[in-house]
Amino acid sequence: MTENARADVVVDIVASCHNGEAYIAEFLESVRRQSHASWRLWVRDDGSSDATMSIVDAVAARDARIHVLHRGAPALGVTGAFGWLLERVPPDARYIMFADQDDVWLTHKIERTLGVMHDEERRNGGAVLVHSDLTVVDERLAVLDRSFWEFSGIDPEPVSLSRLLVQNVVTGAAAMINADLHRRAGRMPANAVYHDWWYACVAAAFGRVVALRESTILYRQHGRNVVGAVARRRPWFARPGAVWRALHSTSHFRAELARTSRQAAALVERFGSELPDEERRLVAAYASLPGRPFLRRKLEVARLRLRREHGFWRNVGALLRA
Repeated sequence: MTENARADVVVDIVASCHNGEAYIAEFLESVRRQSHASWRLWVRDDGSSDATMSIVDAVAARDARIHVLHRGAPALGVTGAFGWLLERVPPDARYIMFADQDDVWLTHKIERTLGVMHDEERRNGGAVLVHSDLTVVDERLAVLDRSFWEFSGIDPEPVSLSRLLVQNVVTGAAAMINADLHRRAGRMPANAVYHDWWYACVAAAFGRVVALRESTILYRQHGRNVVGAVARRRPWFARPGAVWRALHSTSHFRAELARTSRQAAALVERFGSELPDEERRLVAAYASLPGRPFLRRKLEVARLRLRREHGFWRNVGALLRA
């Protein structure tokens, strides 16, 4: 596809808003400044009690590309709200991006992500998710770290379904999916942990997850983030101590294990007959972890989680807490 033809491709953006009056005007303007101007923004208000929707309405009155699909109750939460939006994007949507109300998009975000998407589709076709790095900033957009991936200790590639069962490497606000992946993923299951995680798992199982190794977004950190950046980088001599401290978060780890295992069960229920035998057995085994007896659970965690791609000390901490 030529650059001129690519400029005409419409990209659909879905955004769930909740009490975002402090930041949403800045977010909307950053979308309106995109170098790729062919886009539609679909907004769902998730029960805001502040001036969020007044701000959205004022901007939408000046820009016909912005559409409000819902306002007020019921509040569905992050995963539920994005699932609701994804069921209501126009049937002709070819590419879909997720957006958070408190971030600022760099002007080339859509253009660069779409370029990588088209390159991957041209080479291989099928279901594709493209995601980029993010710049971590504070409330006033002062840079905390140039790379969210480095800040969080995430290597975005290679991505396998086995890795994604336990660790999400895709941040929704930096992701684009194509129509093939949207159709393949289907309706968001009740046990999906997050929308981006679900789509990443499906892409890894039936297509590809592709990393754009540059930042396309200012990822704002503040006291009301639902999911935020957590620093993971530590000098080598501090890592055994981090494992020891992690033992004090065993209950939290097991709660997360329960959530990710339910998501794995949803994958088996939705796609079990379509998954290759080895992957189906792997996903089913992970889904069964919380119900295993103590020692059997430890053995299964050792078998399923102690993989090179997860990092040695992170895996040791997982084994001790399982």
